[in-house]
Amino acid sequence: MLSDEAVTRAVEQFWSSSGQLDRLDGGLLVRHQAAPTHPLGTFLCRVRVQTVAELDTLVGDVSDLLAGPAARVLVDPATAPFVEAELTVLDWLLETQLQLVLPATEALAHPGDGLGWEFVVVRTDDHWAAVVELFRLDHVEEDRRLGRPARQPGATAEAVALRRALGEEVEYLLAQQDGRPIGCIASWVGEEGVGLIEDVFVHPDHRGRRVATALLGLAVGRVRARGAGPVLIGAEPGDTPKKLYATLGFRPTAVTRSWSPPT
Repeated sequence: MLSDEAVTRAVEQFWSSSGQLDRLDGGLLVRHQAAPTHPLGTFLCRVRVQTVAELDTLVGDVSDLLAGPAARVLVDPATAPFVEAELTVLDWLLETQLQLVLPATEALAHPGDGLGWEFVVVRTDDHWAAVVELFRLDHVEEDRRLGRPARQPGATAEAVALRRALGEEVEYLLAQQDGRPIGCIASWVGEEGVGLIEDVFVHPDHRGRRVATALLGLAVGRVRARGAGPVLIGAEPGDTPKKLYATLGFRPTAVTRSWSPPT
């Protein structure tokens, strides 16, 4: 199993890929110019302040750099507990994500050929347009499920622009049938040999046909071929994919936390 430190490092490194890093007194600010307003396009991590005054200064420095609201704060095991307590008092919003790991000693079978789909590595503008199409469906579903106002199409476009800006080390795959996108997945291998899978989504019309299982098996195989041992995947605590991942052999290993400024 992975330690909490290894899990948070992998998640941080993934979202920092190809980003601009600003080392501040008390933290690290990560920025992606392609997605400046996306919560993971601009975020603060490695927070190492010891007093409330230092935290206030750090948040102020970030706001000055951004010429706007402070960025999301990613918490790791070395973040002082008072930081989260102080952000709670200031009405920041907590988000959690369950992290599951497929141990290095375990494989994930790929369903094989003959499924009627093809898989392509996302490289062209047309491929990325297909990813936008799938992300839009995902955003509409998620907002409806959570009972919140639907995100605008521009927010979806920015979310995909962030993924594209992460660079070629983060590999996106499309599942296609008759030339139409039916699913997508992202995979990456970190500096410490930890694989990470993100953005698993299947078109609603194609669920229940093992598309997600096929995508997961393919992604695990590809990161293992690139030298990964354990493979991480995140799941929203209140959503159903965590059950699928656990059924396939991914084991709950940690809960990561982040805080967003009040709106």
